[in-house]
Amino acid sequence: MTGAAPCSCEPSAEPTPEAFRSACAQFPTGVVVVTTALDGTPYGSTVNAFTSLTLNPPQVLVCLAATSRTWSAIERSGVFAVNVLSSGQAATARLFASKDSDKFDHVDHVPGALGAPLLTGTTARFECRLAGTTRNNSHWMLIGRVVSLASEPEREPLLFLHGRLAG
Repeated sequence: MTGAAPCSCEPSAEPTPEAFRSACAQFPTGVVVVTTALDGTPYGSTVNAFTSLTLNPPQVLVCLAATSRTWSAIERSGVFAVNVLSSGQAATARLFASKDSDKFDHVDHVPGALGAPLLTGTTARFECRLAGTTRNNSHWMLIGRVVSLASEPEREPLLFLHGRLAG
């Protein structure tokens, strides 16, 4: 590559949280809302740490803060849904990133086969049974065994890049 700047990736002291966040902001991620229901109460959180894990069996990986009420409810219910937001759902992403207790009063949703709320207008939805967990510092990594899914490939996904939501 001509004209490329040399890499300044020499090992040094551990990166600061700010430098780490800035570097990670260069990688575009999708935006999802992870939902569950426990004793009739819905829970949900905005997440961008989500990926497919295995094809056979179909599994996904999602990370939630250890302090998250959504994580606590998933731990007890054993089920969750991953709602992949579409480009027009930035307000939904912000809503589910908040601590509002009435989040579900402001979005259209239907109960999934496992009871977790499925948001309408998304690009994809995965209904999962909790298959495994691992704690790593401030977050839990959840493995979900996908038991049902739906996708709307004509819808553009919502992305998170450079610290901003973009459709």
